[in-house]
Amino acid sequence: MTNANPQAPKVTDPILSQGDSGAAVTELQKLLNAKGANVVVDGIFGATTKNAVIIFQRSNGLTADGIVGAKTWGALRKVSTPIRLVDVALNYDPDSFPHQKAALEWLQNQIPVATLNEFARRWRNQ
Repeated sequence: MTNANPQAPKVTDPILSQGDSGAAVTELQKLLNAKGANVVVDGIFGATTKNAVIIFQRSNGLTADGIVGAKTWGALRKVSTPIRLVDVALNYDPDSFPHQKAALEWLQNQIPVATLNEFARRWRNQ
């Protein structure tokens, strides 16, 4: 049996708003934290959870109303494509985009020296 309306909320995806509580709110809070929020996972949709939902909705181009409907659930569950350094390197052009050099230098400063040394050894095929 197919769902006639793929945008309709699933049974497991209730519409949530401030004041709700339970397992679905716990799942919401875990998903928000996985996307960078910092909310207590207590199953209670309070003001902090609502604010985190609004921030998430804004950053994902959704209606920022603090109500978790099908579109918000979908965005929360969407798997982010990991950034691959190989792809980044293919587009490295510091002459046209000077900010790229600064970004690469910032990244280099985040990586432990031992890791950079091992990378350099492998890069040179030594």
